[in-house]
Amino acid sequence: MAERNWRNYLRRKTRNPQFLWQMVFAILAAGIFGGMGAHFLRGAGGGANMVLAPDEEDGAGGGEDAVEKLEALADEGSWREVWWALPAVAFQRMANPAPLVLAAFAGICWLIFCLQAAQVRAVRDAKLWLMLGGFAMGCLSIWPTHFFSMWLERRLGLAESAELVEGIRFFVLGVGLPEEGAKLLCFVPLIPLLLWVRGDLIAMLTAASVGLGFAFIENVTYFHGSSGLEAVGRYLTANPFHMTLTGLAGLALYRAARDPKGWGPQTLLVIGLMVAAHGLYDAAIVVPAFGEFSMVGMIAFALVVYQFFRELRDLRPSSSEPVSLSATFLAGTSMVTAATFAYVSWQLGFQAACDALAGQVLSMSLMAYLFLREMPETMVTV
Repeated sequence: MAERNWRNYLRRKTRNPQFLWQMVFAILAAGIFGGMGAHFLRGAGGGANMVLAPDEEDGAGGGEDAVEKLEALADEGSWREVWWALPAVAFQRMANPAPLVLAAFAGICWLIFCLQAAQVRAVRDAKLWLMLGGFAMGCLSIWPTHFFSMWLERRLGLAESAELVEGIRFFVLGVGLPEEGAKLLCFVPLIPLLLWVRGDLIAMLTAASVGLGFAFIENVTYFHGSSGLEAVGRYLTANPFHMTLTGLAGLALYRAARDPKGWGPQTLLVIGLMVAAHGLYDAAIVVPAFGEFSMVGMIAFALVVYQFFRELRDLRPSSSEPVSLSATFLAGTSMVTAATFAYVSWQLGFQAACDALAGQVLSMSLMAYLFLREMPETMVTV
């Protein structure tokens, strides 16, 4: 009886907008107080050695030397040596604890969202282990991603360019194709298990977990280079973008494995669209020639997210859970923001954290609205 009352309480509260915003503000307030505490510890010398600067961590250019050696091997066509030398370069930032913990926290928040969306009920649930396996495979996909990228750059003569056509070509073929191809390659070993478990929902969310694993490893490098300043932005862009791109492409691949004749051509189309969307999104951010048309990248992002959540709404049973997905999303977003504020305060000081993150949080509010608008059982109607 007590358990039923508690579940009813959660079901009511986590669908109440006033309660959700109170929860958000409480978490953010805790982050502000945490940032103040981190600032004082930093002033007392407590944070001096928490994260090494890039030059200190790599020693006398050790990281750069490894990359240069790898590039030289690729130029020589020594692809076997490139393959086995890659892990040391691809995972070189993983020994740095603070960015690793922050990136892991962001990844885990989205993974919890996916586990809830898949309606995982118990530790013995096969869906739990499929999705954890997908996350692990996504972490490993960084390795073939770097290999494919280096190979394609030399095979196709790809190079970053400020020109529109060449810039798009580089980001579609040199970034979108190797990243999406590597993630799908690492998803393939899970398809036989998914065919045994059966279900489009778990197939899509397992593939999404592969995307999250990739984003987690990638984020460690970004957080290291920016002292954590990019954490909030990437939580609402890179993490869900990799999640939705791989989720949709993996779902199509699973359907093709189940019904090759009916889904084969459509799967190739879906994968091609995901590669193009990925490349356009990156190109619109980086290539100056996009100019006023840089919104093309955000449109591609929004369309992919919209399609993913449309599939999620159609595939997910309509049973009412104690905690709403909107509450899980808002709690994760707020906790990552709070943790980022505390970390940046430790690194740069309280005032610098306020200055750096205030504008970023405001600009990400529109992104948060997009997700809340598309959630199953959404409470946003405008």
